[in-house]
Amino acid sequence: MYRPTRAGEPANDALLAKAIDNYKVAGEKIQDPLWKRRSLEFLVSAYGPDKLNDPTMAEPIVKQMIELDPSDPGNYFQLAQIYENSGEYELAEQTFLKAKEAKASDPNVYMQIAGYYNRQGDFPKTIEYLNQRIGIEPNNPEAHYTVSTYYWDKAYRDFRLKDAEKLDMVLKGIESVDKAIAIKSDYMEAIAYKNLLLRLQANLIKNPAEQQRLIREADQLRDKAEEMRKAKTAAAQ
Repeated sequence: MYRPTRAGEPANDALLAKAIDNYKVAGEKIQDPLWKRRSLEFLVSAYGPDKLNDPTMAEPIVKQMIELDPSDPGNYFQLAQIYENSGEYELAEQTFLKAKEAKASDPNVYMQIAGYYNRQGDFPKTIEYLNQRIGIEPNNPEAHYTVSTYYWDKAYRDFRLKDAEKLDMVLKGIESVDKAIAIKSDYMEAIAYKNLLLRLQANLIKNPAEQQRLIREADQLRDKAEEMRKAKTAAAQ
């Protein structure tokens, strides 16, 4: 019943206070592991940015959740996010890496760690963990496709890079997207992204003939992706 948009209104704030009291009681008294965890999750949410915004209160609760189930990487992600939002970057990094120790077989763990390093501006580490994800699911086309999107984004948006550095990233992105398409030939998103990578490659080279060849190939891929999109839309109707 609490409404974040009405924060500051005494009656509305009282609802959140009552909810917190009940979540605490539930977390202490409920024996069922699932409901105990849910109670703690709601309690953490009550201290989140859209409610009380008190990470110092949320931290010990998430730590308790980790103690209850140390194999669940999601709890480590929550704790790491609290540290990251508070500017405790070393603790955030350590906690993300503990999630990997908890469940190294989970592809999402590597995506979460890569996302953290990307937010910190550490592109080599970002790619390292995206590639570690590929290491545990090499036949997942989405894993290869994701790497290609990071290379394109870095080459396209980071104006501090020299053209040679951008070109190297574009070529690595093409290599990754080609692997995705080789695994799944009708991967529409990957085909569309290769089109973008080829256009960026054309902008980074000096040979006019090669530029035109790359643009023609990009046009073909763009048209193919559009045809696939239309076919998919028609099939869904």
